[in-house]
Amino acid sequence: MSGRPYQEDEDVALSMSPLIDCVFLLLIFFLVTTMLKKDLKDVEHLNLPVSRSSLEVPPDDSILAIAIDKEGVLYLEGEETSISQLLEELKVVEQSDPDRRIRLDTDEATPFYRFVEVLDALSFRNLRNVGVRTYHEKYDR
Repeated sequence: MSGRPYQEDEDVALSMSPLIDCVFLLLIFFLVTTMLKKDLKDVEHLNLPVSRSSLEVPPDDSILAIAIDKEGVLYLEGEETSISQLLEELKVVEQSDPDRRIRLDTDEATPFYRFVEVLDALSFRNLRNVGVRTYHEKYDR
């Protein structure tokens, strides 16, 4: 055998620094992406009715936001829609997640018939987990 004989006592070192760097980069990435503010899909020009007995509910990405402005225009997730389009979307929600939380935002001057129309559509699709968003001084400063 020519050359240097193999010795079993030679140490092979594995550097942990690159692995630790990768772990910290992943940790920072996941912290930043989970801490981003959730988009509430609000309609900007709504003047919510005042309530003295409202409860603060934590934000939830799975909430379906339906809004009606003072002219009676419907919005689904912040985008203008019609009652027929709303019924179609509610049909999909009923089939996929019948217990999904739904938030109904209305202007204080919204025509009552539009409010009832949306509640009827929700009831027709058997969606019962509905909350009405109001303004409360304690929570909406």
